[in-house]
Amino acid sequence: MKTKPTFNRQRILMALLQLFNGKLSKLDMQKLLFLFVEEYGSKKKAYEFIPYHYGCYSFQANADLKTMHNYGLLHLDDNNNTVELTQNNINHIEHLKEIDKTQLEHFVQKYKHLSGNNLISHVYNNYPYYTLNSKIAHKFLDKKYQKQPKLFDVNIDNLFTIGYEGISFENYINKLIENDINVLCDVRKNPFSMKFGFSKNMLKHAVEHVGIKYIHLPELGIESENRQELNSLSDYKKLFKEYEQTTLIEKPAQDALSYINNITNKEKIALTCFEKDIEYCHRGIIAKTLNNKYGLSYNNIS
Repeated sequence: MKTKPTFNRQRILMALLQLFNGKLSKLDMQKLLFLFVEEYGSKKKAYEFIPYHYGCYSFQANADLKTMHNYGLLHLDDNNNTVELTQNNINHIEHLKEIDKTQLEHFVQKYKHLSGNNLISHVYNNYPYYTLNSKIAHKFLDKKYQKQPKLFDVNIDNLFTIGYEGISFENYINKLIENDINVLCDVRKNPFSMKFGFSKNMLKHAVEHVGIKYIHLPELGIESENRQELNSLSDYKKLFKEYEQTTLIEKPAQDALSYINNITNKEKIALTCFEKDIEYCHRGIIAKTLNNKYGLSYNNIS
């Protein structure tokens, strides 16, 4: 059994729980963690959040809570939706960096009397962006902040691309939301990633729960063995030239391109793969092909 968390963000999470008497509702835990990283955290935030069903939500924080549960350091009660320390003899505060300890103590003094509906109301009205997908926003949010339906604009570009290299899962989802993406098109041949959140099942689950449709078009992907030994831009260009002359002219790929074009007639779609720089990613070749074939202009989300 582990006696302390591995990462600093996990130590902050555990110390926060300890300072709130060792037990919180899951909802309060997310809200308090959010307020701490927003108001007291460093520029490089310990956790990032997206607008989810009950406001601000961090997938990474939820995963860390499950890890701490598996370590036996806390207990997640799914029936009562609570988080509770189980190893009360461990002082998680003493394992913090001094600056984190000081900031957490100040934070707890400020928010120790705020919980439940009062805590939700405070977060919702001070950070209305995070209520975009909330099921309960109407109960707590001032009407001027409540989400209004958007009209579809046929005169704007509806083709985008986005890579997930170098950004967190939550940051990636926020970029999709901020650009009003309706459909996420995964163009990886094999949608598996060692990076948290970006394998197919979790990515699909997350984006669809914030109102973005997920589709996977493996017929537009590149076999992983063909992506070995890529050491320079010229190596990538050679690979992409072969990709254009083989994969993209085949019927499955042509059908997929037509499918994407049809989507852009009524929705904003983002092509996604790993690389941050579109010049080093085959999604750029797909976007250029769509531009040449259908006259679709595109933007890269960075």
